[in-house]
Amino acid sequence: MYLGDRDETHDVTVTITNPEGDIIFEKDYQLSDSNEADEDATFPASTAPETIVVTVDGMRFERDWPGFEQPPLPCDGANEAGVEIYIENAQDGSPDIRLEADCQSLPGE
Repeated sequence: MYLGDRDETHDVTVTITNPEGDIIFEKDYQLSDSNEADEDATFPASTAPETIVVTVDGMRFERDWPGFEQPPLPCDGANEAGVEIYIENAQDGSPDIRLEADCQSLPGE
């Protein structure tokens, strides 16, 4: 989770669900210049993420979990697939999000 414009302050909730609609990750953030990122927010590798819902200041964004069609995936070795979420501004100044697939090194690996 990253704040794209550090002059902004946003209340953000991230919810990730599996194919059955069960919540496998949920976290609230208050992003600002003094708290502009949260890295390594993980959930068990045995889960199957399917949908990401990001709510920014009450605006809801729903995206599919990036699949194997993404260039960085699948990950090699002990790395796990993940996603980076950037809170940015749209052309009209309203909140927007950008997702990027990523491979995350696991602690101790």
